[in-house]
Amino acid sequence: MMGFNYYTMRYLLLMIIIFMVGCKNNDPSLLSTCSTEELLARFITTNGEEAFIYKDGKLYSSTNGTCNFELQYFDSNFMVSNYLTNSDGTFLLMGDDLFPTKNNYTEDFEDSSSFKDLFISNPSDTSLYWTNFTLQSPGAPEVSDYVALSQCILGGTCSFIDNKIELTTDPEDALNTVLKFTSVPPTADMVTSKSSISSTINFYTKNSEVWFEADYLIESGMPFSIVDFENSYFFGHPGPRVVIRNNKLEFENKFGNKLNLNNNSGISITKNQWFTLKVHLKYSNSKEGIIELWQDGKPIISTAGINLPTSNSIQNILEVGATASPEGCVLLFDNMRISQTEF
Repeated sequence: MMGFNYYTMRYLLLMIIIFMVGCKNNDPSLLSTCSTEELLARFITTNGEEAFIYKDGKLYSSTNGTCNFELQYFDSNFMVSNYLTNSDGTFLLMGDDLFPTKNNYTEDFEDSSSFKDLFISNPSDTSLYWTNFTLQSPGAPEVSDYVALSQCILGGTCSFIDNKIELTTDPEDALNTVLKFTSVPPTADMVTSKSSISSTINFYTKNSEVWFEADYLIESGMPFSIVDFENSYFFGHPGPRVVIRNNKLEFENKFGNKLNLNNNSGISITKNQWFTLKVHLKYSNSKEGIIELWQDGKPIISTAGINLPTSNSIQNILEVGATASPEGCVLLFDNMRISQTEF
């Protein structure tokens, strides 16, 4: 049986090739090789081994003619455990309260006097959109570290260690307020640093369309990814994201065979200069998905392809900022809007 810890499995899932299959019911553990019945996704690893995800959320590996349970990729009850849909829409369950999911909202940071004012703290905060932030750094390298850090910052019992997020003045317009992300370099034993904010109130399903636009200015360094569209209910938070390679905006799936779409235009990012990123996705776990990127109104990527990890995935997270950075960087962010219809 393969020895999968969290990090081994995370990178396996990022490097594998997904094939979608729909079948019937059976218990895969009773078979010498993994069944194709009730199969949701089938994986072929870079080592040539097979892995299988079933509709109950369990992930199995096929090794030496045996079918072995590896982990619970998702809770098959994640929809009913977290959402209620009625004639008024789809709502997040927050204890005994309901919070409306939102696929259409804007943020310009002009109505907030402090960083902590941005975040939803109770079910009555329906005019807010952000739910959490991540400051992964040498001072808070593990999940438990940066989760505890964000909680104590919001609670007012501690302050930033090294990475930080703050409201600041636009360097080109003294009357404009923007959000500033600072990320220090990761240490040699870390995969990445992060300085980002997230909203988990989105609800995008297969065949949904998402339009996203925001202004960015990179003051120093160069982050690897600057906006992620993720699923918090699946192992590894899979989903598509916009990345920067060789100072160019490009596209990557953070799952499956890690589809990469190159920017073959002559358009690149200039430091200390604002640029507008626009994204259009039509979510699909087949090649019928749509992937489009623009920089400053000029098209840089337009194609069809997979951008959804599985047919039942809910892309509920929008994460922005220095969502992954292999080096120290400072990034400014402003004028964000997200919509399920074109703008």
